[in-house]
Amino acid sequence: MATLDRIGSQNLPPTSTAWMNPARAVAIVAVVAIHSLGTIVEQNYASMGPDWWVANAFDSASRWSVPVFIMISGALALDPARGNKPRKFLSKRVWRIGIPLVFWTIVYIAFRRYYLSPTDEDWNPGIAILTGSPFVQLYFLYVLAGLTVLTPFFRLLSIHGSRRLQWGTGLIFLGIGMLDQWASIVFDVGEANIATRFLPMAGFYILGWVLRDVVLSTRGVALAWLAFLGSTAVTILWAGFGPGEQPWMFPYEYLSPGVVVASLSAYLLLHHHMRTGFRFLHWFYPYSFGVFLLHPLILYPVRNEMGLPTTVPGVLLHALVMPLVYATICGAFTWAAVKIPGVRAVFGEGGPRNPHSRPEARPARKSSSPRRADTGDTAPDPTSNP
Repeated sequence: MATLDRIGSQNLPPTSTAWMNPARAVAIVAVVAIHSLGTIVEQNYASMGPDWWVANAFDSASRWSVPVFIMISGALALDPARGNKPRKFLSKRVWRIGIPLVFWTIVYIAFRRYYLSPTDEDWNPGIAILTGSPFVQLYFLYVLAGLTVLTPFFRLLSIHGSRRLQWGTGLIFLGIGMLDQWASIVFDVGEANIATRFLPMAGFYILGWVLRDVVLSTRGVALAWLAFLGSTAVTILWAGFGPGEQPWMFPYEYLSPGVVVASLSAYLLLHHHMRTGFRFLHWFYPYSFGVFLLHPLILYPVRNEMGLPTTVPGVLLHALVMPLVYATICGAFTWAAVKIPGVRAVFGEGGPRNPHSRPEARPARKSSSPRRADTGDTAPDPTSNP
């Protein structure tokens, strides 16, 4: 509490959020890499050879991506400058989140039932939906839906709460989420479901807003890189030498200590390094939601045809090359699909806004700090995709 007492009460001067566009484009490739490597980590663990350690290293180094998506969502959604009536806000989110959630849940239940596991009679699609994670990547939509419902209330924190209160609330939620995940994974106590899956991620959501306008000094950048690399190294080693038959299960979780530190560090580093440039990634980011939605439909069949690699070059192919291939194919498909009026809605583009319009600069919010506000272009929608 003494540390929180040293935090000022005023919000930081607003900075440009344009860096979030290329950050999301990079993060979605990292998410695809996680899914590309997941089965390799599991199947190749028995040998514990160089191929497994390479897969483990890349998987561990990509884990920041999902929390950063949550943080970006919170950074945009909790901005007081975007404030509007809860009913209006939630009605817009139905287009952005609700329709894709329903449609792609149906698609992936069919994909799992009739392609991945046609002989698995024990799998119950209804129970899968009630867990809030009917397929490998769809849990994010259920998380985002829950956070969206609470966003009008969380926004009161950014409007009326002091910065000290915002920090404290975010850290408390993050601590509760970490404790919940530790208890559920290590001791098999409780399990997330459709009603609660979003709660452990609420800390990231709030801290995305709290950290949004933090500009690192040169020393801060060095410390952030040290924290990111150190925490990633901890995840790599824990995944290989930790307890249990599958020691990577806990350190890979998004609320494990190593991933939490790596995610917070990555968020600040992306802000620092992506403030200018990256024009191609700015162009690509509107289609990253389609990459998120589509990539398993391509990844699993292709990987099944290729087979799992057992050599270092083969793992590098699946870690570095194939995620870019999957992202490119899915991005191209999304680019074409969102131009079709009847298809746009299932990609989250069925609402009143034009996803291809150039974002407008948001107005600077008032601040008592003498530092000059640096406003800039930002993504027009506060939802993000992992």
